[in-house]
Amino acid sequence: MVKEHRITPILDHYTCMIDLFSRSGHLVEAKDFIQKMPCTPDAIGWATLLSSCRTRCNMEIGKWAAESLLELDPENPASYVLLTSMYAAKEDWAEVAQLRRAMRDRGVRKEPGCSWIKYKNRVHIFSADDRSSPFQIKYMQNWRN
Repeated sequence: MVKEHRITPILDHYTCMIDLFSRSGHLVEAKDFIQKMPCTPDAIGWATLLSSCRTRCNMEIGKWAAESLLELDPENPASYVLLTSMYAAKEDWAEVAQLRRAMRDRGVRKEPGCSWIKYKNRVHIFSADDRSSPFQIKYMQNWRN
């Protein structure tokens, strides 16, 4: 890249390569690439690899990526959620429980997702655990029908 195009690669270029290797299922190559990089991946690079490890059920590289990601960003719930879902897919409930305890001990919480619906020309926002809306029961009844 430097010789042919006179472009010095920056972290974004390396992250793109991690993404390309990971999405195409070449997780070992992605790991080798990371180990040979002249810089350390940021949270985006590690999360990219971890997400693909979840999709491809690669626990070994997934654990390595998760540990690196948690070192960089221990407050990010997405790291815990991805790793927990990997263990759950393997039915390793002891590891799932351990990760959930670690989240609780560190005060890390996953914010629930929310839904936006238009009902009678008004937009309403709610989440699955939201009981504050007086119309929620009505919404759910109408939605189920």
